[in-house]
Amino acid sequence: MGSPKAEQNGGLRAVILTAVMLLALAPLSPVHAEDSEGDPTNLQAQNIQAVFDNTSETTLITWDNIATGGSELNGLFSATYMLYRHTAPITPVDLDSLEHFAEVDACDAGEAGGNPFNCQGGTHTGHAVTFPVAPGTNGTFYYAITTLLSNGTEAAELLFNGSQIYEPVEEITRAVYTPYLISVIFDAASSQTNLNWLNYNSINNILPATGPDALQIRVWRTDYQITRELGSYLIAEETPIAVLNATDTSYTVDIAPNTERSSYYSITYLLPNYTENGDDYEDIRFVGDNTMADPVVEDNRPPDQPILLSAEFASNPDGTGTTTITWGDVMAETGETYRVYRSDQPFATILRNDVSLVVEGILEGINSYEVEVPQGFLGYSYYCVVTVDETGVINTDTTGDACTNGIEENAFYGWVAEPTNVHAEFIGDRTTRVTWSDQLGIEGEIYHIWYTTYRVSGAQFVENETMYYLGTVGDGIGSFDVEVPDDEYRTNSFYFVTSEALYGNVNGTYHYTGLVQNYFQVPFEDTRAPNPPRIKNAYSVGSLNQVSLEWFNEDENNESYSIWRHYGEPFGADENDVSTIESDGWELVLGDIDATFVSTDTLTREFNIPPNVDRNVWYAVTITDEFGNFNGEIFAGFGGNAFKVAEDTLLPAAELVVMDMSDGGSGIEYDSTTLVAGQYKLLVRVNEELGPTPTIMISLSDGSVLTGDDEPLVLAVQGNENQGPVFSFDFIITPNSNAGDMMIHVLMEDESNNEVNQSWDHLSIDAQIPEIDIFSPTPYTDGSKYLYGNKINVLAGVEDDVVVTSFQYRFTYHFGGTTGVSLSTPWSDL
Repeated sequence: MGSPKAEQNGGLRAVILTAVMLLALAPLSPVHAEDSEGDPTNLQAQNIQAVFDNTSETTLITWDNIATGGSELNGLFSATYMLYRHTAPITPVDLDSLEHFAEVDACDAGEAGGNPFNCQGGTHTGHAVTFPVAPGTNGTFYYAITTLLSNGTEAAELLFNGSQIYEPVEEITRAVYTPYLISVIFDAASSQTNLNWLNYNSINNILPATGPDALQIRVWRTDYQITRELGSYLIAEETPIAVLNATDTSYTVDIAPNTERSSYYSITYLLPNYTENGDDYEDIRFVGDNTMADPVVEDNRPPDQPILLSAEFASNPDGTGTTTITWGDVMAETGETYRVYRSDQPFATILRNDVSLVVEGILEGINSYEVEVPQGFLGYSYYCVVTVDETGVINTDTTGDACTNGIEENAFYGWVAEPTNVHAEFIGDRTTRVTWSDQLGIEGEIYHIWYTTYRVSGAQFVENETMYYLGTVGDGIGSFDVEVPDDEYRTNSFYFVTSEALYGNVNGTYHYTGLVQNYFQVPFEDTRAPNPPRIKNAYSVGSLNQVSLEWFNEDENNESYSIWRHYGEPFGADENDVSTIESDGWELVLGDIDATFVSTDTLTREFNIPPNVDRNVWYAVTITDEFGNFNGEIFAGFGGNAFKVAEDTLLPAAELVVMDMSDGGSGIEYDSTTLVAGQYKLLVRVNEELGPTPTIMISLSDGSVLTGDDEPLVLAVQGNENQGPVFSFDFIITPNSNAGDMMIHVLMEDESNNEVNQSWDHLSIDAQIPEIDIFSPTPYTDGSKYLYGNKINVLAGVEDDVVVTSFQYRFTYHFGGTTGVSLSTPWSDL
């Protein structure tokens, strides 16, 4: 696929041919000075024309230079035409808000041979500019030309049919019907270029995707960028590399081996039978995102290897060494990087097992690398420099020009036969971790770990006297965990690591105990359990079905707490024993309560308890410090870390007893539900201890009350372990009290905040006595008199404010006057 024949400007061929054809249609009669319009000094454009082409969807604007014979023609060499487009006739005022879309030199002095008369209209070939109309346009537009003079003045006479068209141009273009190219990525590992796009129908599903008119996706590849001007050229001269189904959204291009090229990919839709005339349509304007502005580099050709310039080893004062390798960049590559490989034998490929990568990613232009040779190394090394091109392709085969001969690297003399970077750190959980870097230059060595309380020198080394043996590990491990004894807090721990190995000039193994660089002092080791926490308060909130536990924040750093629960008697009958978390019955409630960022003096946690329980439960708080030291001891009592909590979610309840206090003594229990006039005491017998004093309110069915709102009860009998307290309330019912039913409310709240308003409605009041009227016989004073043997009719009536349930009578006879003997008959029902 070659570039268009005209290279840079050849893409305008179709446009120029169109312009030439239009100019050929125009009359070529001579243009005279008197035919020019406008002030000659303004050098206004003449004979403007604008024609819209439906096929290319562009508008061609043509015009001539002014045709005069004066000296003003010299101004054409420095004048510039400014082209404008607008939806209405253009006025000088409009120019302030419009942007010109093209600038054209009025006359090129070189083409005119320096003769200004070759610039005048009729002699000069004229001008043509093509304006690409945006997709989806549907309207009429005016075109006008101004002249920017050499003095900076923009002359704008805007004469119709001179420098401005009189009739607008109708411009109708189609919408963009192309996919949206998302990514084009070349994968050097697979030698493939992956294209991904978003189909137009995914956004606006209007293009046919099935049937005989289904769109075809065409994929193109060119060596040159495709623009709007080159759309027709692409269709005429190139062949698509793939034709896909309407719903495809990706395509993979396989790149042949040993390829190195830059590619532009474009994607179009071919719509069969799409136009009104039944012709195929393909949007080749490339005004969307269906082509590439920058090429993708497709390169799977292994790059050349660089030329090695020098390689030299030098020893350093600290016993190490440095091998410096220099090379020259590969001139045919751009953006490449370099790698350095090493082996103890010559190698022709980096894929060999004994070849190791020393460094990668060295940018072009650096051209050197220093290989650090560790202490104790002695031997020959072979190095090769390998090129990686900008797409990641690497040539795994080395060349003689890119590799060194054997370089002797001697960093053994003056070397200390000890591991390096010895470090020890207490990591918690009774563990100190000792780490080191293995001794260099040997293989198969073993390492011994030692402990002491001071810095021991090599001359003082005595096994298990000045230094205490802890253990041995092989090479390649580089760490050893030391178990620190319980209940220790020490700040004078030194840890040493010595090596024992086979050396070429030593019979058997050699254990180096010079103790030069192989130790580390640990700042501290802490296996001492922290003090137990202290509980400040613990109680249940029965109304919320919760237990609240508050304890003091101990003077530790990064500690954590745990809450435990026991339903039995972990501290014995007298509650003075010491318990531990390991004892039977303790269960975890909340664990790992992190106090790292807690700054308050206390911590509080609430947790749920089940409803309808009334029990005593022990709660305990334990602590674990930042090093994992755990104190599992539990102490009850003041200052301890355990507290007995009464988990009570039951409501308090009471019995009501009425006492008749009319005799002035301690009273007797009143067994009637109807209260008559007199003095009474209510006894409220509660089934458990209460918190605040209970209150009472007594009201009657007629709305009246015998108490104020919530009057407090008086504690009559203190509660004990066998029964709850008894509260009392004294009140009087007067003889004139209204009759009615009583409603008694007692508000109680127990020590766990369980609150209840208990009521009784079985009592009533009937205080007023019945009234009896005797109508006959009338009193003696009224003249009532009966003789012996006469019958006496007794007429009487009774009235009560409630109800009369019985009416009895009896007669009392007085013989000898009221001071004589009297005799009464038994009571009889009337």
